[in-house]
Amino acid sequence: MARILGTFPRNIALYRLAFKHRSYEQESEGKLNTNNERLEFLGDAVLGTIVAHHLFKIFPYKDEGFLTEMRAKIVSREHLNKLSIKIGLEEYVKENVENKSKSIYGDALEALIGAIYLDRGYNGASRFIIHRLLKYHIDIDKLETTETNFKGKLLDWCQKEKKEIKFELVGEIGYGYGKKHEVQVIIDGKTYGKAMDFSKKKAEKRAAETTIKLLGINGEGQQNE
Repeated sequence: MARILGTFPRNIALYRLAFKHRSYEQESEGKLNTNNERLEFLGDAVLGTIVAHHLFKIFPYKDEGFLTEMRAKIVSREHLNKLSIKIGLEEYVKENVENKSKSIYGDALEALIGAIYLDRGYNGASRFIIHRLLKYHIDIDKLETTETNFKGKLLDWCQKEKKEIKFELVGEIGYGYGKKHEVQVIIDGKTYGKAMDFSKKKAEKRAAETTIKLLGINGEGQQNE
């Protein structure tokens, strides 16, 4: 763990909890509040704030729209999933393989950031995100040319193809600020991508991203043959 963090944990229990997925909890006698979702919620907010601050400093002449889009690219679920595996978190994650979620590793990375924030404070979380993630594993220049407005692209494609699309809320897990929303994309009555997030808006974006991949829609909004 010290290899990933760049330092030794103080409260090891926080880090153990960060890697315990909800599916693993269900296999562990159904204990309450013993999974990483609360830490994931906290880490999501901390990550967004620190990335926003970092982008604000390194792009002093860029407008709000550019900064918002760049932050969205960095904290996107697909990007976090890849980043989590790249730094080796998959060997620590505890989950039920049969109920494995596609976002499990990205969720674990956010939970880890939440644990670091509680263990080492804002400055410790900032050092990890900037010096252990952004500096070595994220190509900012490449991200500038990466498409991230998946919901807009999908809506445009459906309008062009004269297809009816809706984003349907199909489930909710948890309570209060820790509630997760599950959203399903439905096109002409057929179900496509599904995603879950603390924010309904983010869940819709992630479901749209999955749907675009399922349909094979390319960067120009065309469907691959």
